[in-house]
Amino acid sequence: MIIQLLQKKEHKVYLFIIFYIILDFFLSIASNFFEAKGFALTPYFRILLILFTVIYFVIDFFNINMKRKVNKLFTFNEIFVYGWFAFAMLSISLGLINRNPIIYIITDFLYVLIGTVLFYIFQYLKSNQTYDFFDISKILIVLGIICITFNLKVPAILLVLMIVFVYVNIIKKKYFSSLFLLIPYFIMVLSSNRTQLVVFFIMVLLLLLRKSRNYFSTNSVIVFGISLLILAFCFKVEVLQTLLYFFNPKSNIGFRIYQIIVIFKEGIDYSSSFFVSISQRIIEVQVVIEYWTSDFVTFIFGSGSGGTIDGSKLFNDNSVLNSALLGGEKIHNIHILPFSLIFRYGFIGLMLFLMLLLIVYKSIIKVLNEKTNEQKLFWNLFLIFWFFFSIPAASFLWSMPVFWISLAYTNRQT
Repeated sequence: MIIQLLQKKEHKVYLFIIFYIILDFFLSIASNFFEAKGFALTPYFRILLILFTVIYFVIDFFNINMKRKVNKLFTFNEIFVYGWFAFAMLSISLGLINRNPIIYIITDFLYVLIGTVLFYIFQYLKSNQTYDFFDISKILIVLGIICITFNLKVPAILLVLMIVFVYVNIIKKKYFSSLFLLIPYFIMVLSSNRTQLVVFFIMVLLLLLRKSRNYFSTNSVIVFGISLLILAFCFKVEVLQTLLYFFNPKSNIGFRIYQIIVIFKEGIDYSSSFFVSISQRIIEVQVVIEYWTSDFVTFIFGSGSGGTIDGSKLFNDNSVLNSALLGGEKIHNIHILPFSLIFRYGFIGLMLFLMLLLIVYKSIIKVLNEKTNEQKLFWNLFLIFWFFFSIPAASFLWSMPVFWISLAYTNRQT
């Protein structure tokens, strides 16, 4: 199957995604030979993945003939990406003024720089791409089976891609292909985090709304979808308790579901280790808001690239403190996406988040209205699902090369 993809140059982007997952597999295996555990190796692995991305696409970058006319208006996606890049450059100076760690200043800017270059490449790269999505589905199934068989750490992108192709195959009425994707998906999701389950239910909701779109206007379908979400929130405890019938409470995902049920019923005990993963994120938000509103300059511009907080006196999660690259006194990773952007870029970061929210909303509209174009479905679905996956794990958003590529492809459809 991979050989078939290699035979056509236009398959290069999808082949990159497959190779990216395979490299992630090898890094997962390599991690067993290092003493560092938890998330300590994540920054190094991400740098290797970024290096692979640069090498893979370097020829495409130098082969592009830019066709933009000076008087042509920028699209919304272009304003978002190039605006983020411009402010990230400015944020380097602010990070240096605030004496943020140099390594974090560099990596913060590097992710945005590489992402902007990828966006630029796929904005102007000539492409008459046609894909056999059924073949790619089979490759994902094989990768899932390999992951299960050898008990490898599941790459987040693999699970998200599986759900994307479940949706595409259902729309194309390839139900057996969707079923064969879902079997390894649910086996792997048991050891994954709760956000992957959220992505799955968003996929189900989009399928339901798409079906409704055959009979109602887009606006009516959106109102219906919002109403369903409000209804689900009103009965959140009952919904979560129903989910526990399908998941082992002792599994990772089952424990996370039970944890949320307890929080909704009884609240959070910040001194209890049972709530440590949730309480840490709430504390992060409180610290960010306090810092953000401390003065006018910080409110507008944030802490700058490479900003850190002292987690040694705030956090109880040893897995985070012990795996922090520069120690618990300099925690760089703010989990919740909007607050991560606010901490780095202040009010500008909040604007970036709201712009991204609007881009995702537009992609949802495209998915509801698209009938036949599989490529259009794929890129918009990936953008939607990766956004929601990254909300409680912000760094996954900008460190994923495919996210920036999806911004370019969804922009080309405008």
